[in-house]
Amino acid sequence: MKLIQLRAFCSVVDMGSFRAAARTLDTAQSTLTESIQSLERELGVTLLVRSNQGISLTLAGKVFLTRARSIILDCDCAVQDVRQWNGMPEGRVSLGVTAEALAACLMPVFSSFTSRFPNVQLHVASGKTKMLIEMIRAGRLDFVMCPLSPKVCDIDLHIERLYRSNASVIARKGHPLADARSVRDLADCQWISVRPAGVAGSAENHLNELFKAQGLPPPKIAITTESLLEILHIISETDYLTIEPCMIPGMKLFSSSLISISIREPLESCEVCLISRRVPSSNRVTQELTSMLISYSRLRHRAKG
Repeated sequence: MKLIQLRAFCSVVDMGSFRAAARTLDTAQSTLTESIQSLERELGVTLLVRSNQGISLTLAGKVFLTRARSIILDCDCAVQDVRQWNGMPEGRVSLGVTAEALAACLMPVFSSFTSRFPNVQLHVASGKTKMLIEMIRAGRLDFVMCPLSPKVCDIDLHIERLYRSNASVIARKGHPLADARSVRDLADCQWISVRPAGVAGSAENHLNELFKAQGLPPPKIAITTESLLEILHIISETDYLTIEPCMIPGMKLFSSSLISISIREPLESCEVCLISRRVPSSNRVTQELTSMLISYSRLRHRAKG
């Protein structure tokens, strides 16, 4: 098994076709096809299936993809490590963030990091916690910063807990119920919730539990989306409500259009964490970036008391 075969296989999956992958790798499509076919012969299984709709992974292909990506990531890190310790920091750090972590920790650290490592490219993926953690396990991200329940503890991941995040009801400025102080005052409102495709979101579950605890009928969830940005755009233009981190209305991008409605009922809290594979990275710039993020986060939240 050769590294070039693994790169060919992963590229076809990521690009969705042999033709697009061949262009990305700057190689002939026939060469790419032969590389994957030889890999399948060596493994004794079929990894990819072609159809009129494109390519799809077999069950064996899905299992192999996770390992292949992890191997490629480790090899790329090995090359970067040699260059970094030779006085030439370069390469790429791939990280995942949710909206709160991006605003609270990552943005303030970006400028300092990129000025110290001008030849290192940062790739930032956004999404919900579950998806980002799956990308770590698949070897597609070096680490993520996202909220977790205090009770979560995955044996295959290293979890650095940074600070506690509280939720609130988010509404547009000028909302007619901006002065509401109980969820009962919001019982007739319509709500929006994040729900990734095929997944019942925890925010929606929490909203249902909140209404049930007050003896209210289920909330009117009028819209579900697959990203927080869609929700906040709709909220800013309508009278819909949502439950999201309370710091969002304070973000520069939303401070002129969004507010928090302070209800007395307790809302769900979580901990924003820095999550990585349990085997620590020897990549110097990845270690440096995670150290900067941890230090900044703890300093900032210690200062806030």
